[in-house]
Amino acid sequence: MAISRFETIIVGAGPGGLMAGRYLNDALILDQKEEIGKPVRCAEGISRESLERQKIKPDKNWISAFIDTVQLVSPSGKIIKIEKKNIGFVLNRELFEKFLARGCRAEIKLKKKVVDVELENNLWKAETENGEVFLSKYLIGADGPFSIIRKKVFEEKVGLLSTIEYLVELEKEIDTSAMKIYFDKEKFPSGYAWIFPKSKKKANIGLGSEKNLVEKFKDFMEGIIRRDFGNYKLLENRSWVIPWGGAKIKLFKDNAFLVGNAGGLVDPVFGGGINNAMVSGKLAAECILSGNPHLYEKKLKSLPFFSRDLLLAQRILYSLPNPVLNEITEVLEGKDIFYFKTAPAFFEILSKKNLRKNFLKILKLFAILRKIAF
Repeated sequence: MAISRFETIIVGAGPGGLMAGRYLNDALILDQKEEIGKPVRCAEGISRESLERQKIKPDKNWISAFIDTVQLVSPSGKIIKIEKKNIGFVLNRELFEKFLARGCRAEIKLKKKVVDVELENNLWKAETENGEVFLSKYLIGADGPFSIIRKKVFEEKVGLLSTIEYLVELEKEIDTSAMKIYFDKEKFPSGYAWIFPKSKKKANIGLGSEKNLVEKFKDFMEGIIRRDFGNYKLLENRSWVIPWGGAKIKLFKDNAFLVGNAGGLVDPVFGGGINNAMVSGKLAAECILSGNPHLYEKKLKSLPFFSRDLLLAQRILYSLPNPVLNEITEVLEGKDIFYFKTAPAFFEILSKKNLRKNFLKILKLFAILRKIAF
């Protein structure tokens, strides 16, 4: 069997791999899936700034819902609203990835599962399940949370948070301009639950947490969804894992890169991964094109949404007990989320018993969150 050679081999045809492939000419993308964009294992949310960052114009052909409000729901049911016209979108992830693929300069080969990679004579050799061999100078691992590139080349581990999610059909109509995120330390101790609208009567509904996911999901569906939206039907299982902790591991080695989920580069606070995958994929391509691949990791980790501070924010947020979460919403209800940095907020915090006890933690949390855009 002939051996094909490219300047760059990209393993994985998700947002990170496809974004790299949009910039690299002499490149090959290999992926085990049968079709771009499938299966969908994602809540499909993305911010407007994420698309603007990539100079991608929002297109109703691959957007399911235009979001104007993100609602953060406390255990008591009080809501903090983050409001801005088209603050974000719920994608049709399948069609969005097909859009990214159409803009690729790289060649794409599907149904090609990479089972081994090794460095030989300063070239990367990637072997597929059916025995095909490809050689390249550069190697980009964009192959998801269980990345073979991370395992074989970097020998690094990332944190994994299990999620359970379904595309759900609802009896009652849902507000298609609002995402809902539910925090509850007792029910979801290391994550949250969400409702991301797909249409007037369909939504991606799920939760991320530790242990007893099926039971917690059933309780959420029966306790919240049935109460607010009537009967429901589970249409498609979209459960997966969220990989995090990329800020702590090595992401470049011997002309090999880790991008997106393969590098654990999901936002550790809110769990979003599409923006970070696209940013890291593009940056890897830019470093190759500029002849400075060794600068990838330094440049990436200097960006605010890959900061190690976000790992601290994650620990703080998911350590806060329900009384603290409830008092935060009491202070912020009806106000902008960054009201916390004002003088009046300072005195309101001090007036709340549980906030007063956690004063320094909360100030640190919001100081970190100010560095990233919602």
